[in-house]
Amino acid sequence: MKRAQIEPELLSLFRLMNGFWLLVYGLDLLEQTGDPAKPVRPLMVVGTLTAVIMLLYLYSGWLQRRLARWYLPVGLAIASVGSTLAQWFHIRWITDHGIQPNPDNIIEQLFMLLFVPMIITAAQYNFRAVLAFTVLTAALQWVLALPLSTLEGAPMTFIQDDIAGRMVIYPVVGFIVVRLVRGQKSDRKALAAKNVKLTQYATAVERLAISHERNRLARELHDTLAHTLSAVAVQLEALNRQLDQDPDNAQNTLKQLQELTRSGLQEARRALQALRASPLEDLGLALALRQLVESVSERSGIAIGLDAASDLDGLPPEIEQGVYRVAEEALNNAARHAHAQTVTVAVRRDSRALRLTVADDGVGFDPQAVPVEGHYGLVGMRERALLCSGHLEIASAPGKGTTVRLTVEE
Repeated sequence: MKRAQIEPELLSLFRLMNGFWLLVYGLDLLEQTGDPAKPVRPLMVVGTLTAVIMLLYLYSGWLQRRLARWYLPVGLAIASVGSTLAQWFHIRWITDHGIQPNPDNIIEQLFMLLFVPMIITAAQYNFRAVLAFTVLTAALQWVLALPLSTLEGAPMTFIQDDIAGRMVIYPVVGFIVVRLVRGQKSDRKALAAKNVKLTQYATAVERLAISHERNRLARELHDTLAHTLSAVAVQLEALNRQLDQDPDNAQNTLKQLQELTRSGLQEARRALQALRASPLEDLGLALALRQLVESVSERSGIAIGLDAASDLDGLPPEIEQGVYRVAEEALNNAARHAHAQTVTVAVRRDSRALRLTVADDGVGFDPQAVPVEGHYGLVGMRERALLCSGHLEIASAPGKGTTVRLTVEE
């Protein structure tokens, strides 16, 4: 008996059983004590006392904490010994009064009194514990019955049949219960292990998401604030030289600095707004893309057309995030670097895949000639494609615009 944790619902079953016997014995005892013509039978007194003691024991949290792993075995022992003593007193009483025992009265049979404790033993422990419980309770009953064998009219045959029946039926029923509970225990262990793995996976995904958001922020800052501040630094150097030599151009340079500062401030606010809340959570992919297109078009002055399918609901979050972020990177690149006049965004979905296409008529570039270092926008799109298990294709050439295609298999 190595288990300290009691199987679920066993204590409730134990309490219910003792409550039932308290009701049965208690009502019979009240009827006997209320009628002087009826003798008070020891079975009712000992049975009621045992049920009361067991209920007090089973509802004692202090005893459960103090006894720990021995709490349930002690309770089973009290219930078994009390039930056996109740039957012994009853048999002794009917023998002394010359009353013929009635084997059909199951309330007076130890078989039923010990059945639930046997089930609890099987559910909590193992088949060996069931065998030990069966043998020990049979031995206790037989030891108590030996002094009765010398009394005339003692129902020894009834006692032997009761013991024999338990020795056969209890192991069979106990074996079935042990197998059933073992399967439940195995399922619970497997479920607990899966929950641990799921928790670890969720933690890893959360950390990965945080890492990618940091990378995205780094790319945002590089493509916006870093460029703006670099331009401001260059303009300040020019302004410093022009103040004494060319005051008129210095005035123009100052105006350009003001425009650059305002532009950088707008980009910083936009990045902070994107960090505060994802539009996907509130709007869904279709409306979030429309809002993104309108925002970039208003900010850059580029004519952007959106052709989005109507069945974009129900996509996994990682796919929605991937599609949205790739579209965002592609639009920002078109606005900042491509000098495009028009951009088209198309999102199509069929039974096999979701396809995003962002095409612009800008200056284009040679994808093979672009160095990895410093070009965080392209790196970010590739990372986003990998996160949603998608395939990213970038088609471009100098003077021929750029087309970004993302395909995500469903």
